[in-house]
Amino acid sequence: MLPAQNRLRRRQDFAEVYAKGDRYSGQHLRLRVYDLNKTSEKSGTDIQIGIVISKKVSKLAVTRNRIKRQLRAIFRQLLSQLRQGLQIVVTVSTLQGSPTFKQLWDDLITLLVKAKVLHGN
Repeated sequence: MLPAQNRLRRRQDFAEVYAKGDRYSGQHLRLRVYDLNKTSEKSGTDIQIGIVISKKVSKLAVTRNRIKRQLRAIFRQLLSQLRQGLQIVVTVSTLQGSPTFKQLWDDLITLLVKAKVLHGN
């Protein structure tokens, strides 16, 4: 589980990220990143992360929940390496088969490097 201050929860926050955020697509994931440092009202806040996975990906809740758990575990490990003041929404795109943890890890790292939100990138 991600710490409470690092979770994106409110519908308005998701809508703002979808409307104003930059988009990046990978093999299994789509990433939206909205930089709060560009707006002075919320600058300096913690990073907030939301994960979206629809029933189109899998009809089985077991599969959807497993993918969400894996993504949360990846973000927990990367939390200290991410820039502060960002809101990130990860959407799992329709899958052919079920991706492994390594495939999700590689796809997410690639997208975060593209978005230039990891320290050192």
